[in-house]
Amino acid sequence: MLETYCEFTFDAAHKTTPDTPLHGHSFRVRVTFAGTPQPVVGWSHDLTQVEGVVEGVRRRLDHTCLNDIEGLDTPTLENVARWIWLRIAPQIEGLDRVEVSRGVMGRSEGVVLRNPA
Repeated sequence: MLETYCEFTFDAAHKTTPDTPLHGHSFRVRVTFAGTPQPVVGWSHDLTQVEGVVEGVRRRLDHTCLNDIEGLDTPTLENVARWIWLRIAPQIEGLDRVEVSRGVMGRSEGVVLRNPA
């Protein structure tokens, strides 16, 4: 089994509850795919295809108010990860996990989503 990943960042504002003030974060995302390596090229996923799909998701999230995006009425880290999963999984087979974090390196928090129901 081979894992292939693509990382991206985006900046966005959100309110997680009605009482939370509007605020923003710089988010980091890692999308990981798992599959059997191809015998000739050795990859399980063509990064050209992966990057195109992932870039479309990144553009939709970057410099927005996440609450204004359909399906992200409550944009917690967990719900953002699920939203990303639901946009990528139908387009690329073998999505294994979506990791979303915020904060600076060495002082951040995040989630890892695998096989959502």
